[in-house]
Amino acid sequence: MNIDTELSTLSESLKEVELEYLNAYCKVVLLKDVPRLEVAGITMENLKQGNVLQLRKWAADKLVEAGVAKRADLTVDLNYLSQLLWKEKNNVTELQEVPKYFYMDAKRLIEEVSKASKEKAEEVRRRLMDIVSLRLLKLFSYAAKRIKPATIDRMTPEENILFELVMGLVNEWMSHVCPKGGEEV
Repeated sequence: MNIDTELSTLSESLKEVELEYLNAYCKVVLLKDVPRLEVAGITMENLKQGNVLQLRKWAADKLVEAGVAKRADLTVDLNYLSQLLWKEKNNVTELQEVPKYFYMDAKRLIEEVSKASKEKAEEVRRRLMDIVSLRLLKLFSYAAKRIKPATIDRMTPEENILFELVMGLVNEWMSHVCPKGGEEV
């Protein structure tokens, strides 16, 4: 087993998740009238301020950057992170349910908040790091025990990739240090 190969595979897998995220759909609300909009080969005409569009995230990002639209379905904000942190702290064995692309949304939140306030961005970053630490402790605990968590459906794609990699490493390690009890799970 080559650690560099494993890290490269991890990095590639995480990039695939990011690409999947950018191609997922999200909703935006138009902030102004748009006479004509062409997105990914689809043409829309006579769009009015307040219209809600469902677009791929990469296209929505362009409209938001241009000041034409705002995101309508933001679920990850500072309040959400505070509540999630409290839940993760108070349930030490189970992962709490989060949106599928929680980490991507949190990363986006930090980028957006940092444009307005460095202090607020740092606060968001600290909460996120606390949440990440708690969730990693739970995942590593499951991997060390070589069990799949009952809340496996609550893992994000990134966590699932990491968990499978760590489980493989733990199983490999166990087969060398404890040959009779080193059966894979």
